[in-house]
Amino acid sequence: MSMKLMRIAALATTLVMAGSAVAGAQTVLKFACGSAQDTPEVQAAMRFADIVAEQSDGKYKIDVQHSGQAGGEREIAEGQQLGAINFAILGGIVQNFDPALMIVEWDMLFKNNEHVQAALNGDIGERISARMVNALNARPIAHLMRTPRILTTKKPVGSLEDLSGMKIRVPEMPARLAIWKALGAAPTPMSFTEVVPALQLGTIDGQENPVAVVSSNNLQEVVKYLTKTNHLYGFMFLTVSEPFWQGLSDEDRTMFSEAAAQAAAYNDELSARSEGEIYEDLSSKMEISDIDLAPWREATKDVYKQFSDVDGFTELYTDIVKLGEKF
Repeated sequence: MSMKLMRIAALATTLVMAGSAVAGAQTVLKFACGSAQDTPEVQAAMRFADIVAEQSDGKYKIDVQHSGQAGGEREIAEGQQLGAINFAILGGIVQNFDPALMIVEWDMLFKNNEHVQAALNGDIGERISARMVNALNARPIAHLMRTPRILTTKKPVGSLEDLSGMKIRVPEMPARLAIWKALGAAPTPMSFTEVVPALQLGTIDGQENPVAVVSSNNLQEVVKYLTKTNHLYGFMFLTVSEPFWQGLSDEDRTMFSEAAAQAAAYNDELSARSEGEIYEDLSSKMEISDIDLAPWREATKDVYKQFSDVDGFTELYTDIVKLGEKF
């Protein structure tokens, strides 16, 4: 981080802290998340706020801003980078600040939730944390699981061969385009708002997203087939502004860390419950099938080499793959 940005961050943090004191020596802290109020991650943020209020005997009050109140994910990340936001929930946007962190949204990499937990709770997680502190001026103190991304298509996909030539909408990210091309598909980047009409018009043959996105956007009305590829076990970071963190006592750091861990567990419980309910609902509207992902992993195992020039990426990728041999 440049000296200029560090001075701005320090000033922003000072202003936030100075302006947050209210009667009774209570300190109001800003917690930003771009998601809607009824999502597991926002509910977890609110649980975090309740725990902190109770454990600190009212010393801290957490103001949870959601549904775009603090801007989109990029604006939230930039606000935290400057120290203007104390806590946040951030996902794949972190790679915009450090390209090596594209690892957090790399298809076919993590085998299951246990693989994710093992990576993030060990040395790999410590390295990711250090990179985030350096790039974003924010420190992850917990991670919240998302439901895996799955594939929905207009024709059944029972094997990797069935995917050949299919136009699959993917986010406009170089790594994800490269991965789906290696799978034999014709990856088609577009805004998600265009997906439903594109499916209706036949511009694309399918798309990939968590099952909650399928349900909330009624994709079951335009595609019949859902393949539980679980090709990306997604997660988000509960982050804290580094200047704010460094100004805390050890006791307060412990309190915030424990509150974050409880909030993350609450998110994971809500997310898993929601996933089960959604699949139960969709089972009467779509043909849902499982698939052996081993050939998919084999087809994409060397894609990472296309990004070997990104500092720190290859080491993270290969270490996560090696760790995955246990799962």
